[in-house]
Amino acid sequence: MGGRFSKRSPSHHRRQHQTQKKLFPPQNVHTPKLKNYIECMPSKNITREPITPSIELFNAISDEMRLKILMLLDQAEYTVNEIKDILDIHQSNASRHLAKLAACKLLKDRRDGIKAYYGLSEELLLSSRVLSVIREAYEELTDKDIIQCRAEQVLQDRTDKTKGQIHKLDQAGGSLKAQISLFSKLMTPFEKAVDIGCGEGGDLSLMLANRCKSVFSLDYDPKVISGLQRILKKKEITNVTPKVADMLSTGLPDNFADLVLMSQVLHHAQDPRLALKEAIRILKPGGTLALLDLAQHKEESFRETHGHIWLGFDRSQLEFFVKEFNCKIIESEIIPSENLVDKKLPVICMILTKE
Repeated sequence: MGGRFSKRSPSHHRRQHQTQKKLFPPQNVHTPKLKNYIECMPSKNITREPITPSIELFNAISDEMRLKILMLLDQAEYTVNEIKDILDIHQSNASRHLAKLAACKLLKDRRDGIKAYYGLSEELLLSSRVLSVIREAYEELTDKDIIQCRAEQVLQDRTDKTKGQIHKLDQAGGSLKAQISLFSKLMTPFEKAVDIGCGEGGDLSLMLANRCKSVFSLDYDPKVISGLQRILKKKEITNVTPKVADMLSTGLPDNFADLVLMSQVLHHAQDPRLALKEAIRILKPGGTLALLDLAQHKEESFRETHGHIWLGFDRSQLEFFVKEFNCKIIESEIIPSENLVDKKLPVICMILTKE
């Protein structure tokens, strides 16, 4: 009889056991698919990133126009007017997209006088997994090359407006006290040094020439480089090599220099974060980056009189940038103003090493 308690044949029990083995493998044996799945599972010890996947996040980055905005802000900071011009959209649409991205903590805005500049947020920069997904999606944009070309033109237009206005050492923020504080930490001779943004006269490059075997003096203004060449020839200095180059793209090899100097140039950078990244790229592991620049101030007139793009920096902001690029901060201090009458502003002095 085939009732509820009828006996099953031995062959039936063997088939049932084999099926169970397929569905439920022993705990100490991992099938290839199960092993791969387990390896991909997030570990409890992994540090939680500031931005984690959510419906709101995927909704924000799945829009093509918002993805284009993120691609722009991944390269430099832009105002809403610049974004609308590059992407050829109405300002109201640009503002709406920016608000959506900001709500997901993907970007931040920085007030600079009457303008607001937008860039990627620190939360996004620290969320490597989300950031890598977004950056991979850039490649799916069919017009990304056109957009990047327009963006480069906008940055070039900014540079043209400030070209020739970079100040010398004795102007705003170039106090002697600040220079002495910086160089007191650089008494050790270096094999190869790079002076980024050497400026008219190349004062610091000439100082470095006395302590370094070779010095490379970079400036984006050909007139500055021509002037320095004449000075070097007149003084018969042979260990300094002047070179026309932008601080965002020096053209020098990776791990090139033992010392990289950036004195009073970062506030002229279209994107200070990328300028620091480039400086650290050409620095050898264990090498020294010496940074001197203005602390945050409110002298709006310096945009016109000195060609400043940034009104100084907050020290914590610079420290965040350099730590992101695997640098160890050896010294970091704010040197107060010496003379308010001549508008000598407080400066930030930082000495870093590349790990």
